[in-house]
Amino acid sequence: MRYFRLIENLPGRNSLGYGLGPGRWNPFGTPVIYACSVSSLNFLELLSIKGPIVTQSSWKLVIIEFMGSIPDLDPESLASDWKNRPYPRSTQDFGERWAKSMLSCALKIPSCRIPLASYPQEHNLLINPLHPDFSSQVRISEEWDVSFEVNH
Repeated sequence: MRYFRLIENLPGRNSLGYGLGPGRWNPFGTPVIYACSVSSLNFLELLSIKGPIVTQSSWKLVIIEFMGSIPDLDPESLASDWKNRPYPRSTQDFGERWAKSMLSCALKIPSCRIPLASYPQEHNLLINPLHPDFSSQVRISEEWDVSFEVNH
């Protein structure tokens, strides 16, 4: 399956790199790579999180090929506060349990930026870079230089 990841285009940056910083689905110290099922969802996610500051950087859209089956998160299991901003501890706890369980290398999750009714057709993807199958199931197929262009 084909997935998309938007990263800041910095010298020496690994397109499948990750840090220990927190996100909606992972607490500090639990590495997770975020991707999207459609490229436009990456732009919506990043713009809604960071705001207009995104226009000050150059970006790379990374196209990831994922080999293997990917389970869906059951929307019925979502905590009532899953869409809250700032992101709640409930989603971080869920993501940490998923990552540490090693049940799958990736997991389809809904985006809180679009209606839940669009899930799972459009979704975000959590990728566990510490999963033993990571190197055999995840590969980069293409990379495109992109930007958040501003007309003056």
